[in-house]
Amino acid sequence: MENTLTVSLLDTNILVYANNEDSPFHIICKALVEKAISSQMRAAIAIQNLIELYAVITDKRKVEHPLSPLKAKEIIDFYKDQEAIQRITPTSQTFNTVTELIAKHKPKAQSIFDYLLVATMIDNGVYEIYTANSDHFKPFSPTIKTINPLKD
Repeated sequence: MENTLTVSLLDTNILVYANNEDSPFHIICKALVEKAISSQMRAAIAIQNLIELYAVITDKRKVEHPLSPLKAKEIIDFYKDQEAIQRITPTSQTFNTVTELIAKHKPKAQSIFDYLLVATMIDNGVYEIYTANSDHFKPFSPTIKTINPLKD
């Protein structure tokens, strides 16, 4: 059951599945996004999520039917224009937050992007994330609560 009081970030994979009808997770993730759009839950999306969404849905190595740049932009604009979904961005503190997380956890390779996302969340007062990649966010427990709608 979704928390209606806490703001929950929708991770990129949730957005990808919600917009990819070929995904076996499409129905579950689309329903979650629809709850956010209709204010049945308090949701946020980081600007980073929208950029990652664009990258994935236009990449033939990532999705069965990649979208054209124009169609992908329309999807990004759709999320950008949703009044019920809060958009969060890095703050002036985020660089310090992410470097503190790096010093503590010593991430490698592509995992650094999850660290940037978490730093952005923390600096915007968002401490819950809906994601299909719960393991990626385990280092941040208990500060960041993960909810995997595909398992939970």
